[in-house]
Amino acid sequence: MIASVLEAGARYGRSAGSGSPVNVEFVSANPTGPLHVGHGRQAALGDGIAALLEWTGWRVSREFYYNDAGGQIERLTHSVMARMKGQEPAEDGYHGAYIQEVADAFGSRVPALEEVRRFAVDYLRKEQDRDLQAFGVRFDTYFLESSLYSNQQVDETLKTLERAGHTYQQDGALWLKTTDFGDDKDRVLVRSAEKGG
Repeated sequence: MIASVLEAGARYGRSAGSGSPVNVEFVSANPTGPLHVGHGRQAALGDGIAALLEWTGWRVSREFYYNDAGGQIERLTHSVMARMKGQEPAEDGYHGAYIQEVADAFGSRVPALEEVRRFAVDYLRKEQDRDLQAFGVRFDTYFLESSLYSNQQVDETLKTLERAGHTYQQDGALWLKTTDFGDDKDRVLVRSAEKGG
């Protein structure tokens, strides 16, 4: 046994494996601000898991999932727009100095909200990417949550679930009957404020 360990050297423990594919999604910070030390911890952990899987013979794809849709992105957009207009963001908005940096990077013209959203998300994504590259972490895939809405995948999935009888309306929201599948309670799929959009 010891002889085989010594003979293998640095390759000891490595397996040819089956070469089966596996996706490791990690960090996946919302593009609403700079990365922090917690994101660094997740980057190290996720990259370590991916490296271990590769070492043992898996075909690994590293994925960063960008949550670039929903309430947090709306708050980001309105916060940057407020700074562009020389105003203070709303109380529930983002107030960090980086919001002013994003506003200043856009320029003096005050555009439509959608243009601000795209610019702010892109600006903060690039900043996050630079930090992760400096940390030595690479990704094979960058997935945008917004793409699920732009190509109607979310709507199609909701319709499929509704046709199958797995949803119901209650309190102005659409619920998924997860108790039918062993969950302790049903879960909200679409809140009332999200409907129609």
